[in-house]
Amino acid sequence: MKTYARSLGFACTLLAAAACGSDSDSDGSTETVAPLGGAGAGGTAATAPGEGAPPAGEVAPGESPNAGAGDAPLDGASTGAAGAGNDDNAAAQGGAPPVAAAGAGGAAAEPAGASPFPASVTRPRIMIVGDSISAGRGCYKRFLLADLNAAGYTNFDFVGQYTDDCGGGVMHSARSCTTALDYTQPTFELRADCGGGTFPGLATLMTTHTPDLVMLQLGVNDVWNGVATDAILANYATLLQQARAQNPNVVIAIAQIQQIRPTGDANGDAVFMRAQALIEAVPAWAQAQSQPTSPVFVADLWTNSDVAETTDGVHPTEDTGSERMGENWFNALKDILPLD
Repeated sequence: MKTYARSLGFACTLLAAAACGSDSDSDGSTETVAPLGGAGAGGTAATAPGEGAPPAGEVAPGESPNAGAGDAPLDGASTGAAGAGNDDNAAAQGGAPPVAAAGAGGAAAEPAGASPFPASVTRPRIMIVGDSISAGRGCYKRFLLADLNAAGYTNFDFVGQYTDDCGGGVMHSARSCTTALDYTQPTFELRADCGGGTFPGLATLMTTHTPDLVMLQLGVNDVWNGVATDAILANYATLLQQARAQNPNVVIAIAQIQQIRPTGDANGDAVFMRAQALIEAVPAWAQAQSQPTSPVFVADLWTNSDVAETTDGVHPTEDTGSERMGENWFNALKDILPLD
């Protein structure tokens, strides 16, 4: 029986407890946030302080939500309103012009010619599920797309509920301030100090967007708020069950989150240790959950990440930090996606 365990990465998080501002999600809305509040082991979503964002409905200067690398237009990208369904046109095509070359990574190679997708999938639909880091604050997605294109990977579509807010044109289904527990619900609500609103959970997103590959990058807010490793893994398992209920052949790329040590949190070292405990548990969990017809890959965002390349000990900087994360995701996806 063939199983898969790989290295990929994703994480969406909060900012320092002392910070306060606005957190712009990729649908263009602006979330006003307050200082980080403590959440218990039940996994309540933490609040992500912001780094500044344009007014609601506006795009930051020089950015186009659905532009490809270098502001080239991407076919078929459209905005997905929170809680509303998108059709197949809500996909960022894989053929944006290349910008950057691929970097170092940590994914194991799969046998030549092997594909984790069923024969019926000739152009995989990829959906990113995560928190603020995936929603666009660090903009790693544009580096990922550029790396894929530069290496000759264009035969795919990014699909999801929301438009990118950092100029990469990558559709996704990530919301700031969220935890793995949030996405296990049919819908979840964000607190008022996190922007408020009701948003679809994974089961709804799977039905709406029918992805072939789910990039799951959750866990940062969970460990930051003291959720135990076993509870996070249990929520991962629920999300995997929900994904397979819609698509029995879905491929999962589960992130080992990047290294975090929140600079505005007196318990930053403890947060780092909880994050380390989680990433150490993920490979065995993925191996146990993987199936020949629905493999689970591990994306290693941890090993070569650097807290110095963040704005707050958590969120990657828009240049080196985001580029590194994009490279780490690339090195996972290149062994999963079909080469042109």
